[in-house]
Amino acid sequence: MKDIAQKIKDKAIELGVDLVGIAGPDRLDGPVSLDPTFVLRDAKSVVSLAIAMNVDAIYDFLGKKSPAPHNIDQIKSGQRMQRIAKELESHMCDTLGIRSKMVPNNNTYRRTPDIFNLHPNFSHRYGAVAAGLGGFGLSGNVMTEQFGASVYLASVLTTAELPSDPAYSPRHFMDNYCKTCKLCDKTCPVQMFFVDEQEYTLINGELHPRGKRKDVQLCGNACFGMHGISQCKTWSSYGRHWTWKWVDEEPDYTNRGLIIKDSSERMAWTGDSAARYDAIRRFYSKVYPGLEKMLPAYADLPESEEDRLKLAREAMEVMGLKNMKDPYTLTCGQCSLVCGPNFEETTKRFQILMDAGIVVPGPNGEWLRMKDFNEAAEYKKKHPVQITKSDANKDTLALGWLFMRLYYGFNPISEYKAWKYDQKLKKAVADAGLPGRDAKKPKTEPLGLFKYSAPVKPPAEEADAYK
Repeated sequence: MKDIAQKIKDKAIELGVDLVGIAGPDRLDGPVSLDPTFVLRDAKSVVSLAIAMNVDAIYDFLGKKSPAPHNIDQIKSGQRMQRIAKELESHMCDTLGIRSKMVPNNNTYRRTPDIFNLHPNFSHRYGAVAAGLGGFGLSGNVMTEQFGASVYLASVLTTAELPSDPAYSPRHFMDNYCKTCKLCDKTCPVQMFFVDEQEYTLINGELHPRGKRKDVQLCGNACFGMHGISQCKTWSSYGRHWTWKWVDEEPDYTNRGLIIKDSSERMAWTGDSAARYDAIRRFYSKVYPGLEKMLPAYADLPESEEDRLKLAREAMEVMGLKNMKDPYTLTCGQCSLVCGPNFEETTKRFQILMDAGIVVPGPNGEWLRMKDFNEAAEYKKKHPVQITKSDANKDTLALGWLFMRLYYGFNPISEYKAWKYDQKLKKAVADAGLPGRDAKKPKTEPLGLFKYSAPVKPPAEEADAYK
């Protein structure tokens, strides 16, 4: 099988990936989302793929020069990765004669009763770690030696028993990079991590560390543009909204139910949550003929922001999403964007973000740079995003229906495997003498299925904007 494995890797490079690695049957013991048989029955091996993000687009994004290049790079690269994975799947099936199946890049989750805690059908991150492309960093993103964490990942599963590539030791990146850096934590608007504490993932009998998360829903809030101001109030992401109660007071991470409530109420008054989520889901999970070629490379992007915005809207229309108010769906992800291949590059990106300060959305889709937090807060209160109560309710119902249709349900086999994995992980952590995940276990309010699904009232600071 060594010859087959090499042919697969050669073809992947030919198709345009930057990194490729293989995890065979000996490498796939871990969390439920590392089990390839959920996607492909009798799958034995994983081919993990990575392409690098455009660094110039990252500089523009972090530096608030423009959100367009990185957003367009995400759509173009998402389509490129989907195409490459699909073509590699066909090559493996038709030319090499081994049954294979690619996994969409993102937003393909297992059905579960808790739609606020979704598990991927197959995790590209776990696959990349198992295949030796990289290892977990403090943020939980997969770091690579060549590009840091600024990579797009994909996976092709196969029933062939392929030999595994060498993997990194579990603590390689945490001890050699993150221990003296930790800048990803400082780029998170919601301060999601206990930066000096660790939690663990058990893969192939080894404990892989990452920074301990307060609550993953905090990340969803920031990455969905619902809270874009840093806790120090000196810089922002491209998040159009602020969860106002978090501006002066840190979210109560000990109460998951309250975090979900705050996030749901803020999301309800954005007016376009369903469309934005659907856009991300689409360009990461389906190949749209012509879309990849339609979007220019960074060097060929239009000069004017108006033309860039028009281009992004045209891309949304190709995916069947018309009249989107804001086609720039990617607002944060800064913990991966700041993470370069070495400390010097990471420091450079971090300083670009810090120097860029605070921006807020203007009336015509442009972003306005504010001199300080007070000016930004005053502007947002005077010029909030306009939305009617009717539109808020329509958007909330549309998003709820999207999640119920795609992700709500019960898979007893997955649930049982997840429970079994949790028992193994707890035992491994205890045997190693490490603090477990329950050391500071958050309390959770009981959540009715639709308890927070419909908006009751808009944010008090912006109430005058809603009719």
